[in-house]
Parts: sequence; structure tokens; C-alpha cells
Amino acid sequence: MGVPACGNADRDVASVYEHMPNAKDLVIAHSFEQKQWRRGHCQRWDGDIVAYHLPQSIEGVLIVRALDTLRRECVEDEWFRHLPAYALALALGAVQTSIEKSQRKPDDILLASTALLAPFEGVVRKNGVPTKLRVDGLAAILLARSSTYPITQLARDIVDFNACESSIMACILNRPSPFESVSPAYFANDSMGYDGSDQARLKALGTELFVHLPRLLMLLRSLSLSEFSGRQLLADALRLHNSLISLHDQHAEQRLLQQIEVQSMSSLRPDSPPQSHLHFASVQDYEALAYYWQGRLCLLRVGQRLYDIASSCRVQISGEKRPSRSFKSRAPSHQNEISRLAKNLLMCSKYTETLRLRKQIRLSAHAAAIVWGVINEDALSCVFESEVEKSSLLAMLLGRANIALGAHPDLTTEDMNLAADMFAGGEPKGRFVELFVSQ
Repeated sequence: MGVPACGNADRDVASVYEHMPNAKDLVIAHSFEQKQWRRGHCQRWDGDIVAYHLPQSIEGVLIVRALDTLRRECVEDEWFRHLPAYALALALGAVQTSIEKSQRKPDDILLASTALLAPFEGVVRKNGVPTKLRVDGLAAILLARSSTYPITQLARDIVDFNACESSIMACILNRPSPFESVSPAYFANDSMGYDGSDQARLKALGTELFVHLPRLLMLLRSLSLSEFSGRQLLADALRLHNSLISLHDQHAEQRLLQQIEVQSMSSLRPDSPPQSHLHFASVQDYEALAYYWQGRLCLLRVGQRLYDIASSCRVQISGEKRPSRSFKSRAPSHQNEISRLAKNLLMCSKYTETLRLRKQIRLSAHAAAIVWGVINEDALSCVFESEVEKSSLLAMLLGRANIALGAHPDLTTEDMNLAADMFAGGEPKGRFVELFVSQ
């Protein structure tokens, strides 16, 4: 199914379909001209529109479209990079056999499976699709659905998989997250999108934080460029920050942490104390906690700058009868949390070395940059046994970023300083930015 222009989803779906002569072939859609596809979605596309049989529900249509979009996102380099090619070939063959036996009436899940596995046939045969759409296209597809339809776990997984990394890219490019306007039900803690576990709860909170952080950084950066509307921009930024700061669940975090094993390892340096590391039972536990910590730590660092500016401008937010207090008066409570979150992320470093997905590795580079900023801001100075330990941690973070971004030559201390400043509201510049965007 070709992905239609945003806003024309339902009209394009309600088009004429005809059967192909071979039983294993899917049905071709005649919904819009190929030139409209080229104009609206991918200038590099120079092949026929990929088409699928019309699913039996609107949600199924959107799932197939989303997976078709992921196909053009070269998803074979992401989700299944760690699986052998023969397993993909077997899975695709099984789905094709099921379609043949379904008497040309496959259900939505079968069609979604076909949409997901189809690109890997090209990978196995060394004939993949030569296009790569940005994740903005996926966000537009998800926006097309009505919030009254039920949300499937597959649709939630698609958002979860893309939201955090795409938000980091949005922070670097100084634009909103492509998922900013997606229905909150995709990551809300209600019966539609939340299975009741602490893991799911924290994953939802972390995703929502990441999705809205790019907008907050845009507002903060705009303050230095605006001479006349700066006070309103700051008020808007403070309002958004205060709404995001409420996205936390300390009890769920503590309960999930009780299931995590803390391991001690001897330091490579004889003058350094033993190091503690978190060993997670599953990568899902790691993602739930680590991405929640990353999102919240990034938010608190941005909040520091916002309230420093507010303390000098004495901005009065609408609805308040007196000017906002300076950040310094609020600092103790958040400073303790900043230190705790940074230390938790440092304790994830050993587990991070076992990650294999490109998305996870790139997110670890973001974690290294923001923790680097916390250390250099002396927020963790009270926990260092010596300057040697501090230098050792900084070297470890620099090495993590170099590995994650494939830096050649290696990133420098100044590159990491620029990256840490960028994720706290500074201008995007430096080799960290160049490497993250170019990969």
C-alpha cells in the first residue's frame, strides 16, 4: 500500500482494488498517481508503488502503512540486524504460505507481518529498496488515525521504537519531534496504551519526555534570538517545563530497581575504588529505566538554565499572582535528583557495552553527553574520591561516545563540552552533531 499524503488517508484507502492472477500475490491499489507519490513523499523514489491488500479495519490500514514506511526507513539495519538471514527467509516463507492457504482473505495481523518481512526478501536476495524516508513520514501516518479507534500493541511498539532517537535528532536539528502531535494514547498510562507494569509505566513516561524535549529546547534557544518577545517565550518555556516535570513515578522506579542486580567490579586503576554496575534482567528493563533517566535528566538540566534566566527577568507566568521564584531557591531538591540520575546512568555503562541495536547505541551517546555535562558542572563533585576518579569517568564517557558514533578521528573534550551544552539549550554545533546527523 502506498503511503498517501497526510490528511487523505481515508479517501485513498476507499479506492478500487483488483486481484492478481497468482494466489500468493497481494492486491494492487489504484488510489493515486505515481507522480503524486514522488512529489509529496520521496524525491528519490523511482520504482512502482508497493501495494497491499486492504485490511479489514482502519487500525490495520495504519499498521500496514506504518510498516511499509519502516521498510523505506531501511529497518533491516535496525530491528533484525542481530538475527541471521535464514531466520528472516523462513519467517517470510511461512507468512507467504499462510497467505496462500487463506483463500485470499488474510487478516490484518498476517498482512502486517507481510509488510514487516517483505523488505528482508530483498535483503536476502541483495536487492533491497534504494530509498530511506525520515521518521516524519511515520508520524504523519499515525496522526491520520482517529483517537476513537483502539490502539494495538504493534502500533505502540512502532512509536516506542522511533520516538526517543527521533527526538534526539530533532533536538540537534532544532525542530519539534515528529511525534509531538501524535495522540497521547500511544504513550499514555491508561487502559488503551499501558499494560499496568512498572516497566511499561516508566517506558511511557520516558517516551513522553523525549517527545516534548525538542520543543522546550527550541524555546530556550529562541530566547537569545528574540529581542521583543523574549519574555513571552520564556513564559511559554517555563510553562512547558513545569508540565513535563510532573512526568515522574518514583514508586514505579523504585519497584523496578528492586529487580535489578547491582554488581561490583574492581577498577583498572589501583588508586580508584571498586565500581558498581547495574545488571538488567532484560533489555526491556534497561530501556524503561535508562530512557526515563535520560529524559528526566535532560529536562532538569534545561530547567536549570530556564530558571536562571527567569530569576533575572522576573517573568510572571499567566495565572500566577507573583513572579516566578528563581531556580536557585528550588535548586536543592532538583540538584539531588540530577546527581542521582547521572550516577544511575553511569552505572549502566557496563550493560551498555552489550547493546547491539543501532538505536540503542546512539541513545547511549546521548546519555554520555548529558552525564558529561553534569560532571563538568560539578554536580557530582561530592561523590568523587579524587580527581583521578573524575578523569576516569570522563574518559569512559568519551570512549562510549566515540564507539557509539564511530568517530574517526576520536571526539575531543571540546566536542563533548559542545554536545553537553547543546542538550541543555546551547546551539547545536561540533563534531558530535555532525556524526549523529550523518549516520
